[in-house]
Amino acid sequence: MERGGTSKYYSSFDCNTFCWGSNKYIRFFCLGFSDDNMVNEVANYGMDNFIDFKRLIIDIVTILFATGVSFTLLDLVRNSHYKIDPLSDALRIFKQGQIVSVIAIHIISGFFIILWSFLFIVPGIIAALAYSQAYYIYKDSEATGENLSALDCISRSKELMDGNKGKLFVLELSFIGWHFIGGLTFGLGYLFITPYIQTAKAVFYNDLLDETQDF
Repeated sequence: MERGGTSKYYSSFDCNTFCWGSNKYIRFFCLGFSDDNMVNEVANYGMDNFIDFKRLIIDIVTILFATGVSFTLLDLVRNSHYKIDPLSDALRIFKQGQIVSVIAIHIISGFFIILWSFLFIVPGIIAALAYSQAYYIYKDSEATGENLSALDCISRSKELMDGNKGKLFVLELSFIGWHFIGGLTFGLGYLFITPYIQTAKAVFYNDLLDETQDF
């Protein structure tokens, strides 16, 4: 496998293969769940000006569906013939009973990132990069029957990212122009940008696993 630069994350993957299917899935995700009417009743039930239940529920739902997106794209990276089913894939975290674990990873990693950020912004960024692969690791642990806990997934991510945080940071910087385009289009561009970014991150993770197996 080629290791010569940022483009290496696409060296073994035909991006044209995933383009139609993943964009179809992302459009379903973004448009199908953008209406927050489903949480209005719960939000109104919350204590006014104390806990924003509406925002909290939207965040949780977004995390669950976004994680489902990343899992689906990782499957697509590993198998270009993977057949995307927008509805089924969007609900995969719910259907596979992974809600608690995904939320736990988010809360625990977020807590650690906040603690590191108290020292300075740079330690917070480093922590975010170190914990970035925890969701993928959880997915693979479930598939292999290892069934790692949320904390174990975060610890495994730290080990996997040891010496690789700079690579991910450079990859993230390469997306700045795409985020700029997304902003110029008032977010509509993300219907096409999101699959590209998430697929790049999935391939990055896959390449990390290949590198660790080479040693």
